[in-house]
Amino acid sequence: MSFIERPRFSCMLGGALATLTSLPRVIPIIHGAQGCGGQLTNSFAYGGYLGVGYCGGASLPSSNVSEKEIIFGGAERLKQEILSAYEVMDGDLFVVVTSCMTDLIGDDVESVISEVERPEYPLIFVDTGGFKGNSYYGYDIVIRSLFEQFIPVSEEKDDRLVNLLGLVPAYDPFFRGDLEELRRILSLIGVKATTFVTPDQTIEDIKNAGKAELNVVLSPVNGVRAAKAAKEKHGIDYIVTDLPIGSNASVEFALAVAEKLGIDEEYVRKALAKEIDRYYSYIDRATDVIADTDFQNYAVVINNVTEALPYAKYLDNEIGWLPEYIFITDELRDKTKQLIRESFEAIPFENRPELVFETDTFKIQQYILQKRPQFLSDTYYDKLDPAFVLGSSIDRKLAQTLNGNLLNTSFPVSSRIILNHTYTGFNGGLALLEDLITAQVSGR
Repeated sequence: MSFIERPRFSCMLGGALATLTSLPRVIPIIHGAQGCGGQLTNSFAYGGYLGVGYCGGASLPSSNVSEKEIIFGGAERLKQEILSAYEVMDGDLFVVVTSCMTDLIGDDVESVISEVERPEYPLIFVDTGGFKGNSYYGYDIVIRSLFEQFIPVSEEKDDRLVNLLGLVPAYDPFFRGDLEELRRILSLIGVKATTFVTPDQTIEDIKNAGKAELNVVLSPVNGVRAAKAAKEKHGIDYIVTDLPIGSNASVEFALAVAEKLGIDEEYVRKALAKEIDRYYSYIDRATDVIADTDFQNYAVVINNVTEALPYAKYLDNEIGWLPEYIFITDELRDKTKQLIRESFEAIPFENRPELVFETDTFKIQQYILQKRPQFLSDTYYDKLDPAFVLGSSIDRKLAQTLNGNLLNTSFPVSSRIILNHTYTGFNGGLALLEDLITAQVSGR
């Protein structure tokens, strides 16, 4: 099954570890078998070679339970590991996370934590048994737990401070650059943003997240649970908005945030005017090569629920491409799928693509091959050519079958390293255009 052989996410613990190792000076303590930490670190490395960060990889503390603990329980082993982590690791927050194995044997982790808590070593517990969800849910429960267990409740709110939620480290491969660009855009209209998982963040930034006036969730699914928990405990309102790619979407994003914060629309448009002019001055410089390369392509977008529609919207609305198919690769409930369909119908596509929910890599390719007349020996047909696939490394075969180009934009990413590259906002829209053109001229 290619669902298993070529996965587009990992288990819940994998998403939790990717998130925790991206948070500033946070020490994850795995209560699980030795293989959990090592293999999951290897898996989220395929989010553009994320790397281990401050405390990851072979440095991850783990109880390393074995057959003995499975039979007699691993609570004592966990207690020893937490105390050892206090001695060896220098961190501002310690977070115990569990695995499938320890969840199944039913260790009372909260009881262990109550025995070893120290005022000088903040310690929380997040139940992340891998079988309970995928990596995206792992992110959500970590951020939710921070709001519930660690971030102090503040009666004093900063009416120009927001938290950006919904981009999952590694599994949204451009998360760092995207969050930095969105924070930059908001700063242009006088709004400060806490990103949690970019390198500049500190533990004080996370503690101050409770002072935010608004949580901005950049995904219709990921981060929503955390935002609801923050609203319940901290009284922070939230909005769910699309990830903005390009100039038009960036302006829409800024206006949506400004409206919730009570910032005047005219002020926002004036503040962004220079940025818009800058954006299109670069686009203008690219028109010669665009005309020279017969740039317009049919496109197949394969991505998670956070990014699939924004990429397709950019291709159609911003650069005039013809998105033919959008494949959303998450496992979603029927109710959520209906919400996504409604969002899809609301996008003013000039060339409306077909929206498909499919996780299996093999079935994605088969869906196209069985639908397109060019692969069915028809005499006359509209050929899907030139074709461009915006997907993951495991979609390379599809791009080859379509005789098209591939831009690796979704997890897993093994064909490029991603440091702070972005495809979001004004700078991200330009970077995406650059990479699309480069893919077409690179063979010259």
